[in-house]
Amino acid sequence: MQSSGGAPRAPGSSLPWTARVGLVLLAVEVAAFTVTTIPGVRAHEGFSPLIDGWLQGGAYVTAALVVSLRPLLSRIDRAIWCWMAAAVLSRALGFVLFLAVVRTEQPSPYPSVADAAWLAMYVYLLGGLVGLARLRTRGLSLSLVLDGTVGALAAAAVAVALLYRSVVALMAPGTPGGEVAVDLAYPVLDLMLLVVIIALLMIFGSRTPPAVWALATGIVVFAVIDGVFVYQSATGTFRPGTLLSSAALMAMAAVALAAWLPDDKPANRREPLPNVVLPALFALVCLGLLVYATRRQVPVLGVLLAGAGVAVAIARTGMSFRAVRSLAEHRREARTDELTGLANRRAFDERLARATAARPPEGRLAVLAIDLDDFKAVNDTLGHHYGDELLRLVAPRLRQVVRSEDTVARLGGDEFAVLLAGADAERAAQVAERLRAGFRRPFRLGPRAQTVSVSVGIAVAPDDGQEPVELLQHADLEMYETKRGRSGRARHHGALHAAGRARLETTDRLRRAIDDGELVLHYQPQVSLQTGTVVGVEALVRWQHPEAGVLLPAAFLPQAESAGLMPMLTRAVLAQAVRQGALWHGAGNPVTVAVNLSVTNLLDPQFPGLAIALLADAGMPGSALELELTEDLFMADPARARTAIRTLLEAGVSLVIDDYGTGYSSLGYLRDLRDIRGLKLDRSFVTHMDADPRAEAIVESTVTLAHSLGMAVVAEGVETAPVRDRLAALRCELAQGFLFAPAQPADEVVFGVLEPARPVP
Repeated sequence: MQSSGGAPRAPGSSLPWTARVGLVLLAVEVAAFTVTTIPGVRAHEGFSPLIDGWLQGGAYVTAALVVSLRPLLSRIDRAIWCWMAAAVLSRALGFVLFLAVVRTEQPSPYPSVADAAWLAMYVYLLGGLVGLARLRTRGLSLSLVLDGTVGALAAAAVAVALLYRSVVALMAPGTPGGEVAVDLAYPVLDLMLLVVIIALLMIFGSRTPPAVWALATGIVVFAVIDGVFVYQSATGTFRPGTLLSSAALMAMAAVALAAWLPDDKPANRREPLPNVVLPALFALVCLGLLVYATRRQVPVLGVLLAGAGVAVAIARTGMSFRAVRSLAEHRREARTDELTGLANRRAFDERLARATAARPPEGRLAVLAIDLDDFKAVNDTLGHHYGDELLRLVAPRLRQVVRSEDTVARLGGDEFAVLLAGADAERAAQVAERLRAGFRRPFRLGPRAQTVSVSVGIAVAPDDGQEPVELLQHADLEMYETKRGRSGRARHHGALHAAGRARLETTDRLRRAIDDGELVLHYQPQVSLQTGTVVGVEALVRWQHPEAGVLLPAAFLPQAESAGLMPMLTRAVLAQAVRQGALWHGAGNPVTVAVNLSVTNLLDPQFPGLAIALLADAGMPGSALELELTEDLFMADPARARTAIRTLLEAGVSLVIDDYGTGYSSLGYLRDLRDIRGLKLDRSFVTHMDADPRAEAIVESTVTLAHSLGMAVVAEGVETAPVRDRLAALRCELAQGFLFAPAQPADEVVFGVLEPARPVP
């Protein structure tokens, strides 16, 4: 896919020609200037207007332009590279001011306007580095900022305390305080930058990308240069045109190069552990300096910096202890089912693994797999709100028949499990009977009493298996067998039922496929019928199965829904779609990306926050994401659906009603949900509308209705030119189908004006 306007597809991929030209020119300028600074090359010592002026100044300006192209041509991490561009521009501006203003005055003032620009460079670099740290981490971002602040204050305080006398001693007596302050500011700011860059490298660890290494190299070089510069400036031995000037230019070139080196984000953002040791060490340094100041004379600035460091460290330590408590709570919640308060699948798997590993050779333990009979009927007749209420009421019924050392968990949907420590087959059967008896009492769901029965499957170690997965599979197999035969409960008897085994294997295989990244997205373009231009794409999931090849959604989505894998699957699909959308936007193709949702997704209270976080991580605006909602979402639990929709709309996400006309087609939600962007006509009406007058009438009336409500219409299943032309005559805005392009991998999607493909037979 060709990008437009010379914009990069992504950092590290094919560079725009402007960046390539700038980098080549910068390399030539740096090399040429460096050669002139080698001892013995120049014919005359001293300042050369051509070399030290035009050549060196031109290289600084080129470096500034190269870095500035990055935020101009790419939206990825734009704010960070704006900070970096400002830093290099400040360096170039300082050099230009030095040549044009400072050198023309006799004697040359110091400090000068050039120093103001050079010192501003450090502030901009600090802003960019802090932005990088916050971008690559999640959670505790304020803590990281405070850690960096404490470290920077400690470094600055020590630098002031140790260097002040040395700087003053190197200068002539009576040197103005402003000159001393500027000479001291350079190494102090260098040390602060070094602390931040070290912290940044620790955050990235072994996954530090080349761009960050280049930035770190430039900053370290600057620290060395400034140390030498302070000494030479204070002693009056500084000379232009030396290797010191070359090193400074190379440092700027490293920052410019970093703008176009690969800067790929890790697949998962890191969550740093709360740390009380690091701020405590920084605080000890500051405290030590304050104690030292009671016995020896220390500049007031050093004392103030040390005091500020202690204050921030105290605040940071308090935050760390709160973070430790928060992390412990988070870990507990990560192993607790939000709806029922029971252990979740992760916690159950961990406890089952520990129990099987600790079981003595003659010991026993039992696993019960439990499923509610006809739970789907409760959801369909009473709604998902009462379905959730039923699950909440089930939890105490399960707990009351087991001991405190046993584990009760909700695995997903209406599936539960019980781990009975030290229980043999007889004990497991007794618990199963008590459990089933507890369900004979009806559950109070709103105004009615609802009776629900359960099916229970039992597996006992070591007779029915010794491994955790094996035990749970065998119990699950028997549970489905009892459900099919309405026998209530059964223990695994050794014969694996083909249908049950296939179901379990498919579910487990699908879970691993999601974890291993086997789900891929194909994208079908959505075309404006007025211009023929691609304005959006619909993301369609495929399973790239290692043995079976590419599987379409119908082959695995129903299984994912019934097994409670839809939240996990949707997260994987949405993350892929948003990342790809961000790459397209960065490449100058600002299309919308549409993703389908199921009932499970919209009724998941965590989903809106997940979608918003993924957009923020990728740097993609909410308006570039379009979620396609089916009509049954609003019938399942209208109140919860509206709450989720409101949150998504506030984030700028666009919403479209998918498959309009095939569901309940209630006009109530069209009236209430005023911000719904549009309707998507189902292909069953569109594909043959040129040959079916009734289908055409439905399409025409739907387009008219949508327009009267201020909504756009997307027609899917457009396969022939007559259908396209009729839709355009009806003023339907968008269309997708094989006439334009099939669903295809991201790198095959073509943007711009599409020529219609040949109709599919």
